[in-house]
This record gives sequence, structure tokens and C-alpha cells, in this order.
Amino acid sequence: MAVAVRPNRRPLGVPVHVERAGIATWPFLAALVSLSVAVRAVVGWLRETPIYLGDEYLYAALGRSISETGHPFVRGGASHFPALLQPILTAPAWLVDDVGTGYHLVQLSGAIAMSLAAIPVYWLARRLGLGAGVSLGLAALALALPDLIYASWMIAEPFAYPLVLAATATAVAALARPSPRAQLAFVALAGLAAFGRIQFVLLPACFLGAVVVVGLRERRVRSALREQLLPLTLLAVPVAAALAVGPSRVLAFYKGVLHADIDPAALAQSTGTNLLVLLFASGFVLVPGAILGLALAIARPRTRAELAFAAVTTLLSLTLLVEAGIFGASELAQERYVFYVLPLFAIGFAIYASRGWPYRLYHTLLAAGLVTVVSIVPLAGYAAANEKMHSPVLYGAFRIEQWAGSPGNGSLLIALAATAAAAVLVLCSSKPHVATKVGLGLALLLCAGFSAAAVVFDEENTSSARRAFFGEDPSWVDNAKLGDVTLLRNVEGQRAAAFQQLFWNRSVTRLALMPGATIIDPFRADPVRVADDGSLLVSGRPLTGALLVDEHAVTTRLSGARKVASAPGFWLYAPVGRPRLSLLFSGRFHDGWLADAGAVTLWPRPGSNRLEGTLVLGLDALTQSAGATVHFSLPGGRLLDVRVPARSDRVVRFPVCGGGAWTAQFRSRITGYAGTRPVSVHAGVPRFVPSSGACAAAPKQEPTVPPSALDRTV
Repeated sequence: MAVAVRPNRRPLGVPVHVERAGIATWPFLAALVSLSVAVRAVVGWLRETPIYLGDEYLYAALGRSISETGHPFVRGGASHFPALLQPILTAPAWLVDDVGTGYHLVQLSGAIAMSLAAIPVYWLARRLGLGAGVSLGLAALALALPDLIYASWMIAEPFAYPLVLAATATAVAALARPSPRAQLAFVALAGLAAFGRIQFVLLPACFLGAVVVVGLRERRVRSALREQLLPLTLLAVPVAAALAVGPSRVLAFYKGVLHADIDPAALAQSTGTNLLVLLFASGFVLVPGAILGLALAIARPRTRAELAFAAVTTLLSLTLLVEAGIFGASELAQERYVFYVLPLFAIGFAIYASRGWPYRLYHTLLAAGLVTVVSIVPLAGYAAANEKMHSPVLYGAFRIEQWAGSPGNGSLLIALAATAAAAVLVLCSSKPHVATKVGLGLALLLCAGFSAAAVVFDEENTSSARRAFFGEDPSWVDNAKLGDVTLLRNVEGQRAAAFQQLFWNRSVTRLALMPGATIIDPFRADPVRVADDGSLLVSGRPLTGALLVDEHAVTTRLSGARKVASAPGFWLYAPVGRPRLSLLFSGRFHDGWLADAGAVTLWPRPGSNRLEGTLVLGLDALTQSAGATVHFSLPGGRLLDVRVPARSDRVVRFPVCGGGAWTAQFRSRITGYAGTRPVSVHAGVPRFVPSSGACAAAPKQEPTVPPSALDRTV
């Protein structure tokens, strides 16, 4: 039994003379898309460096590899990454040698792709019987969301966003009036969306669920399933193939999702957090109407298209929330993974408004409930530190807090703005034609405000990162023209800094891990073993060629190589023969501060197997109000405690004698913080002074602290 279709009233929000005159709206839609492209391109140009790492590095590496080799490799190894749409589409941009130019070309392609989302939103709204003016407003809102900040990021969202909305629109069309054309369009777009972001592999399941919902509502489930036999069969083929091959092989990079543990409490926490940020990301004021609109479209649909739209939107929203809750960090807002449904909820609001704003009491109660929620659950609690990393709304909230002077003031300002907007819309609801326009206008205003704040925060953040990681030239390794370079990652090296160097320097083609160093991503990284003579061995073979050495928490010196250039925390070496370690000082940061523990290791010079001489090490607490004692443990069980008083310095001399490598360990209590790093005292670079008679005098020698240094105070 089919749902009775009521005659549609004139859609609200469209001037009568416009509809009667038949004025074309496509120029306005084209202008809207063009304006969005221009704005997002400018925003991208101002973004100085990627900071959403390692995703932005991963997509860049894949795009470069495809452009150079035709294969999706990362650092020369197979990536097994299934969502390759963005790297394939952006690969031509990486044919340009200059990394900065390629970066901006990829950003431009993202701005174009993400701005195209206005088209399926407008088309879907019109298909649901909404007026041209309202449909244009909905398209504008789809481009004003804070999440459009992703247009200038090197991730999948700029391409997945319009594809998901287009897939939803064709799903509604296929459900409303089944035809091979609409059904094939949905299958193609759903496949592209999953190829862009693997999370949308469940779009077919949402479509199947919507078919069942429509069938149940119309009391003809079997007929509904028969009508959709073509797309369901086509969608079942890859599912069957995946089961035959093995889901873990198909998912490859994402195969870990098959073993994810479902924690109901964590899922509930994540869902609550995500709903809170989505409430603000949507423009806030439209949410009560959207809830009522979707409910009415299911309970009392005017057309099958309305019913299909509500079913698809509801199932897709639930699916994305569950995915984010299970596979994302439950303590973080996962707005990036769910924001795709926000334009659909805005359409739900427009469906409610087109019915003449019924159930105003329920609308008012829902608005009051949402205002209560944002009043007692401030955004400040979610925007601290790295908790905002997946949420542009929280980016904006954090920047607003900074403008307001404190997190409390910022949260209060946001809550007051949302409350005032909701109150204005409730007061206008008695005049439906006015309320529809006011609601869309307020939502656009709130979204634009959050978007602007998020962009400002992102621009400031990327500028700060650029200054922290580089000097004037981020492609400094490429410009040294040393050929292929290996990034030698040391213990406690900064992951973000490694990604920055890999992104901006295409000549850094290999990653090697010193003993104790951790991986930065799941892709190729070669473990290094240090031989007795200081040689760096990978799979038993000496590591040769140019080296980019991470010195954030380690000080190294090499023989068989010369220093060419440096950036904060990195030294670049050109080989002069075979590079060997001559000194490794773990626990000494790149700015000279010592951690609470570490070790100094020396290796003999090439051609020798013995060390004879003195190791000279300067320690100081010149800038500290509290001193510290550094405890050294030397070969042979000898111990030495060196007291470094506040505002003083010390020079320690250790006799060195032995075959092979020589190591002295240290430990000291923490006296303060250098940024976020706990530190003890400051140390210079150790200096080894060879002496041919050192071993003969070794039994009589002890580590010394010269008296002249003991009495010097600054």
C-alpha cells in the first residue's frame, strides 16, 4: 500500500514573482560555488604548512608516488591503503618539482571539490519540493559549515564530502522513483565515496535499511526489495568478493577495525560528545526543526521522496555516530567523521518549515532543551590541548576563548549567542515565512562565525609550526642537492617534526630507526643496529648516503660525514666515506637541556679499536633558581656525583680508556620545564680529547671537576 501523497503547498521562502517569472537559479548556484572556491583557495594559500599529521603526509606521499611511479607507495614500500581517490585525483599536482607549488595546487583542487557539495544539496532540496530560495540557502549553509576548513587540508574530506551528499541524493531518487539510471548513479557514487573514505563502505547498508523502512512504511517490503534488485545485486558483488578474499586483506591498512572492542560506555560518551559539537557545527538553531522535520517525514510523509530522505539521513547519521564511537578515541570529539550529515539535517529543518511550522510547542521545548544542554556543558571542557584535533568547531571555540580572555568567558559567550539565536527563532515561529528565512540566516551567521574563528586558529597554528620546524626554507634538504636522503630517527624524536621534514623534502626517501626509536606510522621504517665500530647497519649492511639526523633529544657526532646544514632539531650530513657514530649523547635535547637520565657513548676513530683520552663535559644551571646533582655511572663501576649550584657552571673531565665503545650513564632530578619537557640542568656538547698516554695513567686517573670551576658563580 503506497503512502498517500498530499498536494504540495507552495514552498516557503521563495518570492512569488521569482517562481512565476521562471528566473533561472543556476547562475546563483554557480556564483555561490565560485565564491566558495575563491575564499577557500585564499584560505589555503595562507596556510603555511600541514599540521594534521600523519594524514596530510600520507595523502601527499601517496599522490607523489602515483605521479612518479604509478604505484601507491609510501617511502618506497607498499602502502596497502584502500582509499586512494584523493591521491589519484591530486597526483598531477605533484608533477611540479617545487613542493610549495604542489601543495597549493592540491589545496586548490580541494577547494573546488568541496565547494561542489552545494550542487547535490540544492538538487536534493528541490527534488523534495522545497523552494528555489530555500534550496539556495541550504546550499550556502553547506559551504559555510566550520568543517569546510578541510578544503585546504591534504586529506580525503574535500572529495568525500560532495560524493557522500551526491550519493545520498541519488539514493533518495532511486527510492522515490526506482529507475536504472538513478540506481546505477547511486551505486557509482557510493563506490566513489568509499574509495575516497573507507568509512563509507557502509553506505550500501544504509541504502538497504532505507529500502526496508520505506517498504515497511508502505506495507510492501517485498515489492520495495524487488524494485531495488539491480543496485542491491551490484552492491552485493563486492561484498561477496571481500568475504571470499578475506575482509582483512580488502581493508588492508584498516584491517584493525575487524578486531575493535565495543565498549558501550565509551560509545555512549563518544556519541554525546559528537552530538554536542555537531549541534554547534550545524548552526544550532536549525536542530529542533530538523528533528521534527525528519520525524514528520517518517511518521506522516507527504511524498515517498520525503520518507526515503528521512530514512537515509537517519540511518547514515546513526552509522557515522557508531563508527566514530567504536573506531575513534572516545574521549575526543570526532566531528571530522560525522559532519557529512549536517547539510541533510538542514534540509530536514526546511521540510519542517515547508509544512507551516506545526507543533510549535514541541519546537520551543526542543529549543529550550538544547539551550539547557549548552548552558550546563560548556565547550571549553572539550577544546583543551589535543582534544580538539578532530573538530573544527572546537578549533573555533578555542580561538573564541582566547579572544574572550579565558575558557569560561569563551564558553559563556558561545552559549549566550546560541541562546539568543534560538530565542529569536522561537519568537519568529508564529510567522512561518519570516521564521524560515530568519532560521537559515541565523544558522549561516553562527556557522560563519565558527568558521572564521576556526580558520584564524588554523592559520596561527600553521604559522607557528612553520617557524618552529624550519628556518626560511622548509625544503632545505632538497635544496642541498645530496640525492636520496635517509631520515635517521633517534630516541624521543618528535613525530610531527619528522613528518614535516618528510613532507617538505621529497629527497628524504627513507626512514631508519635508531635503537629505542619508535615508528611514526605503519609504513616502511628500517631498524638500525650500531656496530662496534660505530657503523650504522640496516639488515646487516652499512647505512650509506646522506643522513638527516634527528637531534631533538639526542646529540650525535659522525665520522665519515660532514655537516651540510641544519634546522631546529635536525642536522644534515653528506657522506665522506662511510658514516659512523663517534659520539651519541642520549638525554641531551637539541637546545642543550638534560633530561632526568641518559648516557654518553664514544666510539673509536675509523681504523682503531681503542679509545684513549679525556671526555670534557660542561654543565650549568646559569638560568635556574635551583641547582641539581648529576650522578654519573662510569665503566668499571666507578661513580661520580657532580653538584651544579644555581647560577653556576661546572666542567667535568672523564678519563677514557678501553677497547670498543665507551659509555657513561647519568641521572638527575627534574628542576623545571623547557616548554613541555621536564629538564634537570644544561649541558654543552661533550668533547673528546685524544691522548696517547691516557691508558697508561688510567689506574691513577679519576674523573675531575677543576677547582677553578667550583668557585665560579654568575
